[in-house]
Amino acid sequence: MEEKVYFKKIYFLLLLGGLLVAADFFVVHFVFAPTSWGAWWSANVFHLLGGFYAFFFIRAVFAYTRSLHKTSAESWMESLIFILGAVFLGVMWEWFELAIDRYHALVQSRQSVMSYADNIGDLATDTLGALLAAFYTRRR
Repeated sequence: MEEKVYFKKIYFLLLLGGLLVAADFFVVHFVFAPTSWGAWWSANVFHLLGGFYAFFFIRAVFAYTRSLHKTSAESWMESLIFILGAVFLGVMWEWFELAIDRYHALVQSRQSVMSYADNIGDLATDTLGALLAAFYTRRR
């Protein structure tokens, strides 16, 4: 029975992540011009939210595996695992973005060195979002 509760939470978080990506796409492509400063700032805000979200997604997956395998860890170690998991998800997303840039799919600008700088900045804001989520959970 406890398993279904974790699955519902994980599925809800997957839906929330999809909505976050859809909102990012909508804001960047329909509210701002894709190459404007507004799009750049909104992308940074969405990456910060993505890191925050990824922290809680990894936390939900960890809670599910804990229920199955009876694993345990110190609270600081759990926070580190969640942060590194969020960073890993950020890296996977940036590889996806880099592949899209490389093959000119869904992108209205051409590939440049700035693609790499953008990826590094996005990873930094993803990490910052995960650190903020860790700080938030530790303060509660």
